[in-house]
Amino acid sequence: MSASGEDFQVVTRKKWIARKCLGRRDRHKSETDYLNDCPDVNVDKFKDRLERLCTKMSLSDYFMLAMETLQQQLDVLNRPLERIVCLGLGPFSRTHIALHQAAFVVSLQRHYQLKEALYFDPVFRESEKELLRLFDGSVIAEDCAGKHEATVPTIYYLPHCPYPLMHNILWRNWTRDTLPNVLLISNSFEMLTMAKKTPKDHINQILEHCTEIPLEDDYEHHNVFNDLSLHTFPWNSLPESDDETFWTRYAPLKVNEDELTIETEAKTEH
Repeated sequence: MSASGEDFQVVTRKKWIARKCLGRRDRHKSETDYLNDCPDVNVDKFKDRLERLCTKMSLSDYFMLAMETLQQQLDVLNRPLERIVCLGLGPFSRTHIALHQAAFVVSLQRHYQLKEALYFDPVFRESEKELLRLFDGSVIAEDCAGKHEATVPTIYYLPHCPYPLMHNILWRNWTRDTLPNVLLISNSFEMLTMAKKTPKDHINQILEHCTEIPLEDDYEHHNVFNDLSLHTFPWNSLPESDDETFWTRYAPLKVNEDELTIETEAKTEH
């Protein structure tokens, strides 16, 4: 484990199964229960640790290449990035993968000197919310299930999040004027639509009008940034506003609690 993770225990799928098979007192204990049972962190000490990790992140090849890729798309948009919205980050004081993803978001905010960084995840503890505020972030009070409007150019960071969250961001911004403000880092649309043959949703509908650029995962820690792409929706690639068939909104998708739980548990894999 890296020094940045010494305040919490890294849980891998194999280790978890092994522990269950070796006769723990409570054989029905789930990974969610395990995360809930993790001791809380000392905010001041963890702040220093996250700060050190942000310094390393900002100097990493992965981060610098991701920023180059993002800037190229902002140049196409010809407008400056104004905010970041991070959904589904996970329990970053308790899991290795979410911690490095948090460092990425903080480093991105600093790189572009963004005044507004919004976070939401139902698994956040009060200590994690306090840490985000100490790093100039704000925690959204209400779960909007991804229905966030991009009134200004906004980078949405959804690391390995449920399909409905990505769909609902598109749903909320489904106009020719607003959709170009959405820059989305998430699992690959191309890969998602290959695995999920559901034609009547906005991810399938936008696919041929979307610019998708895979973010090459050469980060020093494996399985932190795998299968992520930057998705943008350039104005000149979108159908005209009078194309009523294309711009008709489908219904938003429900984000079930069990989906959020599954995605959170996936972040415990090392």
